[in-house]
Amino acid sequence: MSYLKGKWFILFCLLLCGFTCRAQNNPVYSQYLFNGLAINPAYAGSREVLNLAALYRTQWMNIDGAPRTQTLSGDFPLRNPQVALGLLVFNDKISIYRKTGVFATYAFRVKMNEGKLSFGLQAGFEQMREEQDKVHVIEPGDPMFDGEIHRLFMPNVGIGTYYYTSRYFAGLSIPKLLVYSPHKADAYKGKLSFNNVMLYGGMVFPISTNLKIRPSTLLHYEQKSILFDLNCNVILLPEETLEVGLSYRNSNVMVAMAQVRINPQLCIGYTYDHAFGKASITKGSHEIMLRYEFRYRVNAENPLYLK
Repeated sequence: MSYLKGKWFILFCLLLCGFTCRAQNNPVYSQYLFNGLAINPAYAGSREVLNLAALYRTQWMNIDGAPRTQTLSGDFPLRNPQVALGLLVFNDKISIYRKTGVFATYAFRVKMNEGKLSFGLQAGFEQMREEQDKVHVIEPGDPMFDGEIHRLFMPNVGIGTYYYTSRYFAGLSIPKLLVYSPHKADAYKGKLSFNNVMLYGGMVFPISTNLKIRPSTLLHYEQKSILFDLNCNVILLPEETLEVGLSYRNSNVMVAMAQVRINPQLCIGYTYDHAFGKASITKGSHEIMLRYEFRYRVNAENPLYLK
């Protein structure tokens, strides 16, 4: 790990990642629409196939200790068409703090008008590690950093709902219902909270046989603040071989994205986030995603996956 200069930088990171305060920041994704289990358990099964997705994100390229996130997810419908299952595993690291998590997902789906309405539930845990043995301080022997590795085990649950037709989709979720805050000495206590809500939706507009436009948006309410993304993707070429798009995030970030379908089962996606204004001191963020489906024919009504 790169050298970290002094206790003040560590204290800043501590506040940022929320290990010893009430806040619990969640990883940021630019390809959340194609990494659906990361934001909504009701997403499970919407592809109607066994679907695996892997994502790697590196944020704020020229800043020491900047966030690095990896996720691996899979979901599939059961023989009972109303039930789908999923699994999400992630690892998120910022500075000396590392958070890993595993969540299992259950979704119950019903036909509604021309689409499907899905209700999702997820349960699992996160483990936060504070790796003080990797801190290089200016003053050796500083009692604030004793060189130990501290761990915090945090069970959690999440809920969500997702409605989709062949033309549009909308989702509402609370991925984590429990927030952990200091209780006694080194003990933390989970408390029910509705302070992490995600609302998103979009619609597909066919322009021609080889061109479709899909605008979408996401609003994320967390810690009494609202973040939103405005996206517009253009789907090109027969069989939706290529997809490109732009996104604006109200944290002064523009996102360029591209997705290439190698064959009917394999797809690769890439995004580049560029900050501007006061946030432009970084060299941007990169995110790459790989998705594989274990069936050629997709009978999905979800407009994220056009036939």
